[in-house]
Amino acid sequence: MPVAHSDPRLEGIREQYERARLFLREAFESRNETDGFRRLIAALYFGGAIVEIMLEAADMEVVKVSREELETRLIARLPGYSLIEIVRIHDFHRFGVLPRPGIFLGGMVMLRGQGGHVVLTFDDDGPKVSTSGQSKVIQQRALHMAGDRVYDEESGEYVTMDSLLTRFLGAVPDVISEFKSL
Repeated sequence: MPVAHSDPRLEGIREQYERARLFLREAFESRNETDGFRRLIAALYFGGAIVEIMLEAADMEVVKVSREELETRLIARLPGYSLIEIVRIHDFHRFGVLPRPGIFLGGMVMLRGQGGHVVLTFDDDGPKVSTSGQSKVIQQRALHMAGDRVYDEESGEYVTMDSLLTRFLGAVPDVISEFKSL
């Protein structure tokens, strides 16, 4: 009798989830800060892959919903995903994300002064913008860091990578279950 196999995408999503959990657990257990941080970044990559596989399934019309509907129904239920995506983009495409002393800003930021002033400042509470006239600050997936913490626009505060990943991964099993039904 032939053995039934599940969908390879679903298997891949589950595997990415287990890899992310493994690296997060190893980060917690690490006695070396540098090794622990590297494991957090690895967990972040695997966590991001969960979403990328789901979105690719929507783009390829393998699931019964559009990418936009998938993002609304499922991805929006994964706390911190947008920040995970930003960290991964900066780490992989722009520079290696590392804990740095003080406040760090990476990414595309434009200060456009038009008939007034524009000021962007950073402190322990996150970025602050002050403008007048038609002036504005334009940010495209900018990454704000304070030491080893990243600024989370959802919560309005700097968070540790482990807390970001713990919240995200805690929501993944329910999202996987719903994705399976699609």
